[in-house]
Amino acid sequence: MILLIQNIEDYNNDFRVSLQAFYGGERIIVPEIFEKKPELKREVDKVFAADIREQSIEIKMYAGTLEDDGKAELAEAVIDAVISGEKPDEAPVCSNRVDIDGDSRDKAVVRNPLKLAIYEMLSAYTGRTLPWGSLTGIRPTKIAVAQIEDGEDRESVISNYINVYGTSRAKAELAFDVAGREKMIIDSVAEEDEYCLYIGIPFCPTRCLYCSFTSYPIAVYKDKVEAYLDALEKEMEYVAEAYSRKKLISIYIGGGTPSSISAENMDRLCGMIERAFDLSYVREFTIEAGRPDSTTYDKLAVMKKHGVTRISINPQTMNEQTLRTIGRAHTPDQTREAMEMARRVGFDNINMDLIVGLPGEDTDAVENTLRQIRELAPESLTVHTLAVKRAATLNIEMDRYKDLLKNDIESQLDAVTRAADDMGLSPYYLYRQKNMTGNLENVGYSKEGLECLYNILIMEERTDIVGLGAGSSSKLVVRPGHDGVTEGTRIDRIENCKSVDDYISRIDEMIARKKAGFIWD
Repeated sequence: MILLIQNIEDYNNDFRVSLQAFYGGERIIVPEIFEKKPELKREVDKVFAADIREQSIEIKMYAGTLEDDGKAELAEAVIDAVISGEKPDEAPVCSNRVDIDGDSRDKAVVRNPLKLAIYEMLSAYTGRTLPWGSLTGIRPTKIAVAQIEDGEDRESVISNYINVYGTSRAKAELAFDVAGREKMIIDSVAEEDEYCLYIGIPFCPTRCLYCSFTSYPIAVYKDKVEAYLDALEKEMEYVAEAYSRKKLISIYIGGGTPSSISAENMDRLCGMIERAFDLSYVREFTIEAGRPDSTTYDKLAVMKKHGVTRISINPQTMNEQTLRTIGRAHTPDQTREAMEMARRVGFDNINMDLIVGLPGEDTDAVENTLRQIRELAPESLTVHTLAVKRAATLNIEMDRYKDLLKNDIESQLDAVTRAADDMGLSPYYLYRQKNMTGNLENVGYSKEGLECLYNILIMEERTDIVGLGAGSSSKLVVRPGHDGVTEGTRIDRIENCKSVDDYISRIDEMIARKKAGFIWD
């Protein structure tokens, strides 16, 4: 357990995310908790202290000594001294200092040097280097996109990642390459006049081990699908009217597992979209066909009939034992069958999702998956690094699985990079998540010209993304001159409730939230 002590809380979040990058999963507490739970002081084995002064910030780490039982114990006298601002008898195990030419509370100036100082201090102490250095945000490529738009060349952008954030050269090059492809797509979009639509179908055959998404077992909720679509249609009709002044350019139906609903309900869903929206400007229409065992020829034919241009068939792994471990009911053969059916129906833009770092899988297991994926020749490949989410069964029951998690995650990702290159797929979007194994990343690869527009726009936050359905979120870009914004942009979020039952019964409230949140001239 880590005790965080700071005399000013301006950089509280920066301290926390920097500590979590090195000590993922450890609880971080503040001294005030001891007033109600003094017994927690005995569980603290590390103290991170930040002294923020007018033109400098000093950071220190105190850590306990490892005992025979494998636990580190930190003397309470040390903890008490640091809390009171006195000098402890024990020296810190590491420290660093940031001198500031200006005001130490100017976050725009201080944040990056401070996070780099924390990273360098903890890296030296732990002996670990993180590929993304001090970068902790989920959209690391936004930095490169902005620099490219400012006219910076490749080497200047790469040097900025290395010098300002401490990233590895390989990650800096990846960020630049992805940003270049993103920018080509962004330049083709009329950002203020176009928008994207996300539709959530929160039903799944079963819940996967690693999943924390809003999803409901279709076997239990099958009798509520019609009512769900009724509510969804009502929300659609309002949004279509409210956004009639803008052009809809991308539709993405995700979940859950959209293909868990019947072919008849899929037909109804697509028909609802056609009736509500002007689709004449739509450049891509994606449906996550999802799990191979829920994908049928009839459902694929319905999607094709309604003009769906891109589908995703997501095996996650082609190793059968792993599929059983993570709670997937399909087999590798069913993945191959789903791909064959999709080709017969006529789909020529198919994505496949994989996860590296799954319990029990090492680089050899990932390479076995990749050999089979090469034979299926998808047009794009989205590779996720396992993230241990708080609400996921994997995290809740971690004691059962921790010995199955391998430590060769970077090697697994390297194998994916080589395989994608062999298939003629190049990286085009990238993002990161909290609690991601190895503090690495998720990467989307595609053939030239088949990049997913929706994926890029939701990462770069350049256009409105309007979310429909239970658990969806709308992200609206508010530009200067609108609603008090004077410079830059503001992202407004409008959340729908997560529960299917609540969404159905409170659909008028969901629409009212949008009415209150949509900002027009």
